[in-house]
Amino acid sequence: MHRRLTLLAGAAFLAAGPAALAQTTQQRAQAAQGQTGTPQGGVPASTASRAEVVTAQEFMRLAAMSDRYETASSRIAEEKAQHAEVKAFARQMVQDHEKTTQELQTLLQQIPGAGTAATTPLPVGREAQGTAESGRITNAQGGPQHEGLDQQHTALLQQLQQVSGTEFDRLYARQQVMMHQQAVDMFRNYSQSGDNAQLKQWAAQTLPTLQKHLEMARTLQQTVGA
Repeated sequence: MHRRLTLLAGAAFLAAGPAALAQTTQQRAQAAQGQTGTPQGGVPASTASRAEVVTAQEFMRLAAMSDRYETASSRIAEEKAQHAEVKAFARQMVQDHEKTTQELQTLLQQIPGAGTAATTPLPVGREAQGTAESGRITNAQGGPQHEGLDQQHTALLQQLQQVSGTEFDRLYARQQVMMHQQAVDMFRNYSQSGDNAQLKQWAAQTLPTLQKHLEMARTLQQTVGA
């Protein structure tokens, strides 16, 4: 009886065909390389679509996290980028996202209860000090730069630290397209269906800048051949 069950189990596995075996092999290879959840392009899959309409508190938390990532990643690009166009884009991102960081900090003080849920951004101009040579992103207080970021944003910054040259330029451009698309979706949806009038107005006012950033990032991606 036991031998019969063993033979049946083996037959069932063989009946699944090479696809099942290939899938198992691929999963093992991904696990060994630490690539689970990372598509071929080298950019981690999004941990959330950011397209759904969220509460005011969650929107502010995600917006603050987006600003933190944009400023940190672009300061890395100011140091490591090879193309002049990439450096110029990065400088623009730092300038624009520092502005929205200031605006968001003001909103945190004006909207009751929002500050407890939102990730408080670092003071303007102190988001990222050191990167390329140190191999570790730190804020001005010496803490890890990924503090307050989710798994996706942390992985993106870590990837930027691990590459250099033209590979860095291409990866940075791909990340910028992906993350600005997320931001555009989130800001558009909240501006239309958000639950706080003041925050909806700010989202609507900020959206055109993010849309412009997305267009610039797509152009940059073509320029560097990403």
